[in-house]
Amino acid sequence: MRSKVLAEADGQRTILLVLESGEDAVKAIQTFARDHKISGASLFALGAFGEATVGWFDFKTRQYLPIEVPAQCEVISVLGDIATDEVGQPSVHLHAVLGLSDGTTRGGHLLRG
Repeated sequence: MRSKVLAEADGQRTILLVLESGEDAVKAIQTFARDHKISGASLFALGAFGEATVGWFDFKTRQYLPIEVPAQCEVISVLGDIATDEVGQPSVHLHAVLGLSDGTTRGGHLLRG
């Protein structure tokens, strides 16, 4: 992964992350946040995945039910945030809409991509 600070003012930074092909986005962002001690941020992303997994949250079981996307998909939108968890570590929470080759979409909590 490559990163570059695009802007910095009033205690806020805008950082561009460029992931390598095959790199898992969720893990890479989590690692970046931990390594750079980011305790709060909002984020958005564009691009593509070779494959991905999104999740639908089941309130009854309090678990994400995985929705596999086993093919290349366009990242139409990823929105999320980074916040400090209960043990003081940065936690990444992302939601994604992924476009498939037939024009349909899959969406939910981004678990892997």
